[in-house]
Amino acid sequence: MSALLLRMSGHAGSRRGATRRGAQPRAARAAWLVPALIVALLLAAGEMGFSALREVANVPIKQVTVNGDFRFLDKAQVEEIMLPHLGTGYFMVDLAGIRDDLKRLPMVHEVTVRRAWPDRLMVFITEQVPVLRLGEDAYLNPYAEVFRPAAALPGLELPLVEGPAGSEKLLLDRFDAFAELLEPTGLRIARLALDGKHAWRITLDNGSELLLGRREVERKARIVSRLLAGEWAADRDRIERLDMRYSNGVAVAWKGEAPRAHRPGGTAAAGPVPAARPPNQ
Repeated sequence: MSALLLRMSGHAGSRRGATRRGAQPRAARAAWLVPALIVALLLAAGEMGFSALREVANVPIKQVTVNGDFRFLDKAQVEEIMLPHLGTGYFMVDLAGIRDDLKRLPMVHEVTVRRAWPDRLMVFITEQVPVLRLGEDAYLNPYAEVFRPAAALPGLELPLVEGPAGSEKLLLDRFDAFAELLEPTGLRIARLALDGKHAWRITLDNGSELLLGRREVERKARIVSRLLAGEWAADRDRIERLDMRYSNGVAVAWKGEAPRAHRPGGTAAAGPVPAARPPNQ
């Protein structure tokens, strides 16, 4: 029994050994073929995907839609920028370039450009909103940004502001503050100027001029508002100039013959603006 068992053991061992030697090459080949097959499938899928993507990229843009509320924007200029992109491949069209070209138009404030499957471009334009005229040929929008149209914008009667370069935000803020302070008078600001010495000058829509100087300008504008809405209201359209650059008074120049002198409490006697420079700005 022992010998038989050993022989059987030996015989069985021989058979198992032979099986392993024959199976190992086949298992190795199978282990190698599976990744190769996966790689081949991936390459094929990639090639198909690339071909499909290439086909999609070559689908020409056939339509451009431009959206926005336009009052002054020259639509012909927009069309001139967009027309060359018709026929361009769907994924080949340069969205950033289109956006940059459109933003160079003076009346364009913001632009969004996006693709719309399968063959459209959608453009959304926000037009500039002029709130003030700036100098001879420019405008300010509500964000104190400067834009210069090719010609004056028709149908607008906007106040004029003037000041050194870089003072746009200050001009807009001061204009709003002065306009609010002068609201009780019923008069509007026609022109606001800041000179090189940082002195403020206001021209009202009745032609009267206010010289506020450099210091405490809002307090001075408040005094002017109280005078023109109160005890000087009847004669305010006869005022040519109010000089507020004095520390404790107001000097007045009248249009034509001066009316009876006004003597409001806390102010100097009304009369011609003196030739000498006021001591306080």
